[in-house]
Amino acid sequence: MPDRVRARDTDGRPARPRRSVTRLRLTCLYGGVFMLAGTALLAVGLLLAEQAVSRGNGSLVEVGPEKQVVLAPAGCAGPADGGPPSCRPAEQEWIHDPLGSSALLVLAALAPLSAGAGYVTAGYALSPLRRITRSARAAYR
Repeated sequence: MPDRVRARDTDGRPARPRRSVTRLRLTCLYGGVFMLAGTALLAVGLLLAEQAVSRGNGSLVEVGPEKQVVLAPAGCAGPADGGPPSCRPAEQEWIHDPLGSSALLVLAALAPLSAGAGYVTAGYALSPLRRITRSARAAYR
């Protein structure tokens, strides 16, 4: 079997093997999927919270025979104060809403976490291929 000729650097040492872009591609794919799933989960949570707040002073949980836990927007009068059963500010900017700004912070933290999870998942997906390649190279030598 002839000896394989390896590429050499300018100083005569063997060149490092080229890295494959497969792990990078899989990282982008898995990271994107994790980011989409996290964003969808966050959106559902925000929609449920918005729906709960928009219901106004309706009973949320029955605590006792005469007591109720009520969820209402700030500044709304409750039924005991003679206020309407639900009220909502006419204009409310989402970005100034504490829930909206918290959601933006969560999305900002979700991006690097998704990329890290995608990198780890790509490594697990490629590990059998690395083992097969290593075995094939060992058998060829």
